[in-house]
Amino acid sequence: MATKIEQAQSKLDRIKREQVETAKAIRAENDRIPFGQPNIIGRGDIYKDVKRKYAKSIKLWEEQKKQEGRIDMLEKVEGFKQKNELIKDVHVVGASEYATVGAKTSVNNLDYFRNKLEELEEANVKAKAYNKTKPDIPMKTLGADITKLKRKIARLEEMENQAENAVFSPKTQALIDSGKVTQWKKKPVFYFVKGLRKVALEIDDKGEFFISPYYPAWSKEDNEFVSELLAND
Repeated sequence: MATKIEQAQSKLDRIKREQVETAKAIRAENDRIPFGQPNIIGRGDIYKDVKRKYAKSIKLWEEQKKQEGRIDMLEKVEGFKQKNELIKDVHVVGASEYATVGAKTSVNNLDYFRNKLEELEEANVKAKAYNKTKPDIPMKTLGADITKLKRKIARLEEMENQAENAVFSPKTQALIDSGKVTQWKKKPVFYFVKGLRKVALEIDDKGEFFISPYYPAWSKEDNEFVSELLAND
């Protein structure tokens, strides 16, 4: 199966080929129009076809630049993942070489976050030891970063444990088996409702689904859809 980079490169190659063919068509169309031939009132625009091809060429050029940016972004993501082998899920903001790439808050990245915590704690110990020497410019301590990361790890571990030990009622299991809800692999306590945008369910202590307060149904139609789903299954 082709990688995302290979798929993106294939699309870019197709755009470039189409751009070349469009350029040839523009030249051929121009050659068919007598040099200096004006448009005559009451007659069809003799430049209509060539204008249309020029517009297509501009659109293809814009698509090419966009696709080149996407490839740059994908290569940046791949490089980031290679440098951080423990990262399984990547968070990307942007669609070009200037995209910001980081580790997504996901249970699949727990090993990465735990390793990162160890590194921060070691660096913090060194910073504190150095600062005890009363240097002119003290090193930054990392207590706040460590606390923040510990909280993230605790939340993810809680999600992982909750998902692994979840009890499903027959009704809940039937709904999962039906494919009408899909478990989110990155945060497995959430089950997104198929056909709705960012509406998720969670499972209570009795094994029953309820609408997640983190991904609620905002519209009346979505609420009715979920209510009917939970009532019927």
